[in-house]
Amino acid sequence: MSKTRKIEIVFEILRIIAALLIAYLFILVVLVAISDEPAKAIYNFSIGPFSTVRRFGGIIQKAIPLVFTGWGMCFMYAVNRFNLVGEGLFIMSACMTTYIALALEAFQLPKVLMVLLLLVISIILGGVIAFIPAIINAKLNANIIVVSIMLNYILLYLTQYILTRLIRDTEVSYAASRSIPLNARLEKIIPQAGIHSGIIIMAIVYILVVILFSRMPAGYAMRVVGSNPEYAKHVGIKVTATIITAQVIGGTLASLGGAVEQLGMNDRFQWTELTQHGMNGVVVAVLAKKNPILVPITAFLLAYIKQGAEVVNRTSDIPAEFIIVIQGIIILLVAADSFLSSARNRMIFKSALSPANGLKSNS
Repeated sequence: MSKTRKIEIVFEILRIIAALLIAYLFILVVLVAISDEPAKAIYNFSIGPFSTVRRFGGIIQKAIPLVFTGWGMCFMYAVNRFNLVGEGLFIMSACMTTYIALALEAFQLPKVLMVLLLLVISIILGGVIAFIPAIINAKLNANIIVVSIMLNYILLYLTQYILTRLIRDTEVSYAASRSIPLNARLEKIIPQAGIHSGIIIMAIVYILVVILFSRMPAGYAMRVVGSNPEYAKHVGIKVTATIITAQVIGGTLASLGGAVEQLGMNDRFQWTELTQHGMNGVVVAVLAKKNPILVPITAFLLAYIKQGAEVVNRTSDIPAEFIIVIQGIIILLVAADSFLSSARNRMIFKSALSPANGLKSNS
């Protein structure tokens, strides 16, 4: 790796850290300004998420779906396609996972086989649905953002139909499915923290994602297409096929996340609105700079901020919604290419003038 490339990597890491610190300081200023007990609010936001096993478990619970949707968006972004179908896929996968689990309840399948079957079905479902906006964009040149957002609402309304007409439990007063069979639920590996075996699935998928994205020809092709499609075409990479493949893979990951969340956290399906996990995956991918290796870290950071906001909301007069503003600030600072760019340029310039490169300044 060249020295310039190393400097650019270090700069990107420092820029993300700086953006997070600025956003964090802004949170503290807001808490001081609007809270009647700012010291207590700051403590609860900063330390509260780690103060009990249950609260720390809440961070992990929030991070797991963000990791899957963040990975999905990394593949979408790798080929410069802002396909937002992960939002609808997340809830659709959870709904269909529940529907199929209830349909297979009478067969009494072994737990491992049942869970594996449901996860595989969610992967296939995600790939098929993600293919729709990808092919429409590729063949008809339709705006991928508009198409994917419209598809999200189609998926939402379809899940509402399945919930109310096919799987609803008529013995409860609220809109919810019948209870998911026990042989379809993920095990709690740390019950006191609410952490389920989805974290193990996440670890396995992490290895596969890193190998695919960083070590395999398909991942290299995606990165080349995203950075320079004309060059990719010149060296023989099938650009259109690569773009579609990246979006399909991204869809499978978001869909898998929906299945893991449903089987690990819920005993019924009862979502009647979009969960925002897919949109939060956008934040995670932006923070990770489209690098799947960094996604678990950025997902944990975002989950920590969300958990801190919840703790503050429960223990003080601060509304949890103020965290949305913080997310916007983080995205703007990380996504802005000019943020700290002068520092990066100075580092590269000094490196080029170093004695090791045989150059010296005329000044």
